[in-house]
Amino acid sequence: MSDWRNIWMRVIWTFLITCLVVETEAQEKLEEQEEKPVYFEQVDSGLTQFYFDEHYFLVDKFCQFKTIERVGKYNLELKSFDGKFIDYNNEGEVVLTGNYANGKKNGVFTSYFANGQINWVTTFKDGEPEGISTYNYPDGLPMMEVLYKDGQVYVQNFWDTRRRQRVTDGNGKYAFAVKAEGYNEYGYEYIRYQGNIKRGKPDGHWDFFLVYEKNESYYAGYEKFKEGKFTAGYDEIKGEPYFKNSKLQVGPSIFFVQAENMMSKKCSIDENQDFSLFLINRLDASFAHYDASSVETGLIEVQAEIDKSGSLKDLEVIKGFPEEDIDALLLKAIKSVEYWIPSYADGEYIDDNFLITSDVMVDTESKQMKFYNLKITRENGT
Repeated sequence: MSDWRNIWMRVIWTFLITCLVVETEAQEKLEEQEEKPVYFEQVDSGLTQFYFDEHYFLVDKFCQFKTIERVGKYNLELKSFDGKFIDYNNEGEVVLTGNYANGKKNGVFTSYFANGQINWVTTFKDGEPEGISTYNYPDGLPMMEVLYKDGQVYVQNFWDTRRRQRVTDGNGKYAFAVKAEGYNEYGYEYIRYQGNIKRGKPDGHWDFFLVYEKNESYYAGYEKFKEGKFTAGYDEIKGEPYFKNSKLQVGPSIFFVQAENMMSKKCSIDENQDFSLFLINRLDASFAHYDASSVETGLIEVQAEIDKSGSLKDLEVIKGFPEEDIDALLLKAIKSVEYWIPSYADGEYIDDNFLITSDVMVDTESKQMKFYNLKITRENGT
């Protein structure tokens, strides 16, 4: 009897352990499903509600960076919004209205400030702006009028913050500060552009300035234009000229078009502010001249100690490359980042430890290393 009892006890224990394993796996799958981000949901009358951050990237509906909710129809065949839509902020106030037809923007698009004043109005035809677009200050007074004609953009009228009209009928002096969006390692908040407008186009010499807190500004470079066409520029920060493309931005940044790409971001400050992307580009550039054809690649892990001011205090490779010289280059590249977004907890910035992980591959044609799927995990803050 004792042998049978022992056999049955083993059977029962095996059964219980199997049940426990199955239950644990089921619970893990359930948790994974629960943690899956919700980027959009179906609502009444065939409408869909989309969740965006301030730059119109899809984010989870419960993400702290969600700032916009769009209600409208989406055509899966056209891969486009379809018909009228309304965008709301987190307080339920309307921030944008517009319309899509045959997969393209059509009709009047109107943007609103949170106080209800009109921000800007633009008319689209077959996806392209046409005619006069108007931009206002938050108090509703006019800031700028821009003409879209034959694929060209012309500044018609411009009023500065003191309500003085500086550009009239396409001619005059222009000075405007554009908010710096996302991460920049120099910490400036705005870029100010100033120069002359002639027949609606930039003309002659234009100066650029980086604007910091308390309106402190530093010279950042210049560009030259002839008959409205860019001819040359100089980047004071990098100390080098450029000739291909102008960096000049006339008017405020408009992000709503990004919604059409249906691209998402994870709910982290590093994703939201594009710091992860910046770090990937910095790493790629640092290894651009390294022949990696025989390098063993995989997952790397680096531990960084960042203080509350955004300065790097300590750095250690946890899991690197077999070649020590590559690890040295890796550390050098990360150390070259002058400013890190510090962690935030309990209403203040804090010292924290960052775990940086990234997958690495070798491009078969260029023989260069490429970093991707980079993640930053903060130990104590967000």
